[in-house]
Amino acid sequence: MSSVNAPAPPSKELVIRKLDSSTTIFSLPFARGGVVPFGGRSTAIKLHDGSVWLAASHPLDPATLETLTALGPVKHIVQFDQEHGMFTGQYADAFPDAKLYFPIGGLHKWEKKRPLPPNYAVFEHGAHEADPFEETTGGEIRSASFVKGHINQDIAFLHAPTKTLIEADLLLNLPPTEQYSRSSSRSSLPFLSNMMKPGSTAHKRFLHHLASTDKKEMADAARKVAGWDFDRIIPCHGDVIETGGKKAWTDTYAWFLEGN
Repeated sequence: MSSVNAPAPPSKELVIRKLDSSTTIFSLPFARGGVVPFGGRSTAIKLHDGSVWLAASHPLDPATLETLTALGPVKHIVQFDQEHGMFTGQYADAFPDAKLYFPIGGLHKWEKKRPLPPNYAVFEHGAHEADPFEETTGGEIRSASFVKGHINQDIAFLHAPTKTLIEADLLLNLPPTEQYSRSSSRSSLPFLSNMMKPGSTAHKRFLHHLASTDKKEMADAARKVAGWDFDRIIPCHGDVIETGGKKAWTDTYAWFLEGN
C-alpha cells in the first residue's frame, strides 16, 4: 500500500471508470498546445496475480491514489512514450516497489531530473526486441516497441485476457467526449476533431508525419500489433473503442501494412 500523499490536487474533471473486472481508466481534459482538445488518460490493469499494471499519463490526485491502492499493489508502471513522462515520477514515488518501463528517450529525460530508479526496463531496440512482459506477466501483458519507428518512441500494449490494446500517440479517436464530460471546455474543434478518426485519410497522413525516417520499423511494429487478438482499444487521446478495434487499427495503418 502506498504511504505517500497524492502530490496533485483533487480534480473535479477527472472521470474514473471501471470497464470490467480487470480494467480501470482515468480520463481528463487535455488540449494539445493549449488549443486542440486531445484528452488524456491513464489505464490500470489488475493482473491475475493480484498486482496492478499501470500506464500512467495524468497527475496523481487523491481519487486516483485511492483507487489504485484499493485495486492492489502497483508492480508495473509504464511510460507510453518519451512525451508522456510528466507524471511518471509521481507514481514512482507513490509506489516505490513498482518496476518502471521506459522508451530510451524517456529514460534519458528522467536521468536529467533525478537518479535512475532502482528497478527498470528500457525499450530501445525497436519492433524486434524481446518483450519484457512475456516473463514478468507470463504474457498476460504484451508489448510492441515503436521506439525506432515513431518520433515519440511509442510503445503499444496488449492485455491479452480482455483483448484490449492500450496506446497513446499511435491511434487517436477524437473528439475526446468522455475526457471532457465533466469540463466546461469544448471537446472538439469544427472539422479538425472529426478528421482524426481511426481510418480517416487525415489520420493516415498524421501517422506518416509522425513516423521516423525508418518507415520499415514503423511497418514492422504495426504488423506486430495487427497480429494480436484484440477487439477493444483504449487510446490515451479520445474515446475508448469498445469493439471493432482490430479493424480500426488495420484501417488506420493500412499504408504501412500494405508496404506503401
